[in-house]
Amino acid sequence: MRFFEIKWRSASQLIHGAKLNYLQDNSQKQDPVRPGEQWFFYWKTSAALWENRILEFPQHEVIFIPLYWGFHADSASTWDFGEIQPEKDLRRLTQLLLQHNRSFCWILPLTPAPFLPNGGVPAQGARTLSLSREGVHLAVLDHEEKLNKMFSFFDPKVFGAFNDFLENFSSFLFRHHIKAPLWGMEFSYLESGAVVSYIEDTSLAFEKGFSRYLKKNFPEGIDLTQTNEEEKLKARFIDEASGLFKGTAENILGPFWQGSILTVALGGSPRETIERSLTDGKNQYKFFDDLFNLHVKGYWISSALLLPEEKKELMPKLLSEHFGGQEIDQKFRYKTSNREFRPFGLIDLYTHAALPGFEKTGLIGYLFQNYRWMYQVHSELVLTRESFDRDQEKIKIFHGLGMDRTRFGQMLKLFLMGQKIILDKTNLDPELEKRLQVFYMENNLKVQSINFQTLMTITDLGEGKFVTYEGDKIKEGSESFKFWNHLFTFLGLTHPEVQLEKDVFSLWRIRDVSSQDLNFLDVRRVNFYNPTSYKKKITIKTKKHFALMRTIDPLKAEARSTTDGVEVDLLPFGRIALDFGHYEEL
Repeated sequence: MRFFEIKWRSASQLIHGAKLNYLQDNSQKQDPVRPGEQWFFYWKTSAALWENRILEFPQHEVIFIPLYWGFHADSASTWDFGEIQPEKDLRRLTQLLLQHNRSFCWILPLTPAPFLPNGGVPAQGARTLSLSREGVHLAVLDHEEKLNKMFSFFDPKVFGAFNDFLENFSSFLFRHHIKAPLWGMEFSYLESGAVVSYIEDTSLAFEKGFSRYLKKNFPEGIDLTQTNEEEKLKARFIDEASGLFKGTAENILGPFWQGSILTVALGGSPRETIERSLTDGKNQYKFFDDLFNLHVKGYWISSALLLPEEKKELMPKLLSEHFGGQEIDQKFRYKTSNREFRPFGLIDLYTHAALPGFEKTGLIGYLFQNYRWMYQVHSELVLTRESFDRDQEKIKIFHGLGMDRTRFGQMLKLFLMGQKIILDKTNLDPELEKRLQVFYMENNLKVQSINFQTLMTITDLGEGKFVTYEGDKIKEGSESFKFWNHLFTFLGLTHPEVQLEKDVFSLWRIRDVSSQDLNFLDVRRVNFYNPTSYKKKITIKTKKHFALMRTIDPLKAEARSTTDGVEVDLLPFGRIALDFGHYEEL
């Protein structure tokens, strides 16, 4: 129980020098009702103040309302949505939103939520504290320096209360004709590089549930002495339990249900709870490193737990520029017309747990060195008109390990629609290999074979290109970098070459040309951030396709043109944005 012996640092603790004023300014801006990502914590303030707080949101922003479902439990079987207490009056809240013509949607936690007392569980059902993999009680420090304890979702009473809440909330929505969309949200934290769901648990409630699971699925018994067998079954049990909460919500809230999103809470791991409570806290660089690694792996993030002094220096700018309105609109399928620049990347990796396969071929190392933060890893491939239009120019790389018929068909469809596809055939199902040969013949495609470090095939159809290779034949090391460099050059990957140190972070955005820059194909903006206490240098080689247009919002930074492109000096905690025009080589 050492967790509860920690003396939490005070937000008013003395800080020397110029930082004092900066932190005070940020503390004044920090709002417990609006902790970030356009969320509105309605239970944090009086219902009499809701209208004023709603009007503080910019008119164009969608307002997201997390449901604190335990807050509405009046008793074990009675739910209050405003019939008894005005602070729980969700009907009045929605009326205020509609009165002021605000777009909004609900967020329903499908796991313990780190920003809610008890993880969101009603007091009547909060009986067993969740335990981490290390056997430590799960407790999270929130943005008001309050410690929220997480309670086990494997207690049968918790699921019973959750199901009862959903039934009553659904009736409430139908009764009052509230048609706002609803998203389920599965919350996780980052621990030692791994993303861990808050639903994971090792408490007595989990162990009892796991025993019942084994008796039901293996009535004649099962041998758990084999290596990792018990861990695999526990992982499957957790997945099925998570699916039960998600499936139940989708079934009951069907007309309102938009889907579910896995969200990682920055600062929300057991280790971070201790680190953030200490005097020095968690430094800016560590938050940047976590955030960018989560971005590359395609995870959605929440900064709702961060303290005012943690959202300091470069962090507010980063969150607003690259994890704010534009990304929120895209993630939740909303559109806005007042933002020109949109998120930009070059490469998408689609894999079913095959990332080590990409690492062995040198792909991940090559991308980190040459196109850092310009690629994303995805476990699912979602084909919609919006995603197709948005990602048309990206190179998409697939791996044979774990590929099924559905993903295989989606991959070939993308090629037929003019996209650039790369397939590592390592561990590809022989039946899918046969289907690939049939696909070539049915579409009368010419296949060119090349032997460069490994056997490759290249196929063209209009604008589309389809390349296969045998990744297990590629040698590791510098030779693999040559392979990827030749391949991406062949596919016409055009982008400025950026040389920067590993602790400098950057993200790119893109926009269509306007009447003032018709000579360009598009305009690309890069933001550089230095969250360290050391001076950093960046070199950008524009090659023959890009021209520097302007510098934007430099802070402790200087950019200068060179014969090869641009050099940037970033002082500690400096930032700068650069716009480049993209044109065809003459």
